[in-house]
Amino acid sequence: MEKKTNSLSETTPTNKANKTGNQLEQFVARTLESRGYTEFWNHKKQVFENRKAVGGKQYAQQVPCGTSIYETQRKCDFLVLNKEKFPEGLIIECKWQQSSGSVDEKYPFSLFNIIKIGVPTIILLDGGGYKKAAMDWLKDQVDPRRALIGVYSMSEFQTQVNNGFLG
Repeated sequence: MEKKTNSLSETTPTNKANKTGNQLEQFVARTLESRGYTEFWNHKKQVFENRKAVGGKQYAQQVPCGTSIYETQRKCDFLVLNKEKFPEGLIIECKWQQSSGSVDEKYPFSLFNIIKIGVPTIILLDGGGYKKAAMDWLKDQVDPRRALIGVYSMSEFQTQVNNGFLG
């Protein structure tokens, strides 16, 4: 008799990475909600193009946000909408790497996509599995006058939020 496995309960490196990455995204969602943001559910395919017209303090997850440098559809982890604080919107990208792997080799690709889109973006890096030199390189790319405006760990992001970053 063939043993059936439930891919959701089976512990594999991919499932573990997805679970821990989801926890980082849940942290961001809870942080946004604690600052008065509500989740934008409807018309997520159009919210990026219409972000300047959306009022209030809202956020949307997994939003199509233009095309990548390869001209394929790109999705951002979070699009934060708050015309007073972020007139162009704010993109938050979450990168969790718990053990050594290839995530830090993807940083240049992420950076070029951020530059191409041109919307203020922060990247949250955590998990400790990325190379310190790669994180340092990415932090060196931050320019508050351009698209990549911050690279933070969870605790650094929380400090920024406590200091009024999200309004």
